[in-house]
Amino acid sequence: MIIEWDERFSLHHALLDAQHQELFKLANAAQRLDPNNANKAELGRLFKEFYDYMAKHFKEEEAYMQSIDYPLLEKHKKFHESIIEGMTKILKEKKGVVELQKSIQMIAKKWLAEHILENDLQIEKWRKSITVTDEDLQGSLS
Repeated sequence: MIIEWDERFSLHHALLDAQHQELFKLANAAQRLDPNNANKAELGRLFKEFYDYMAKHFKEEEAYMQSIDYPLLEKHKKFHESIIEGMTKILKEKKGVVELQKSIQMIAKKWLAEHILENDLQIEKWRKSITVTDEDLQGSLS
């Protein structure tokens, strides 16, 4: 199952949105491989690239949350840690091509798409709640 990026996943943060899009692209590249023609090494390489990029992304996202004093930072970090632990476990297991593809599919659906929709979008909601716009200032000065 291919999950395409669309605006509903946007945090309205250029770097984080670009990283989320790249994660979707990597997950979908693994899903598009034909299990009859793909070898485990190729899929393993894609999975490792996905894993490394996700770990890098989490660091960037956590730094952003810290910069806006996001109140659920520690809870969100724990989500990230559990995702990395789950991916580490999958990487260590001896799996065939089909099993690796199913793992990547689960990660793309549950850990990527659902995580963005259920958790990351709360960051944007928080940012909006603390951002004072020029329009807000004009209204309060009138």
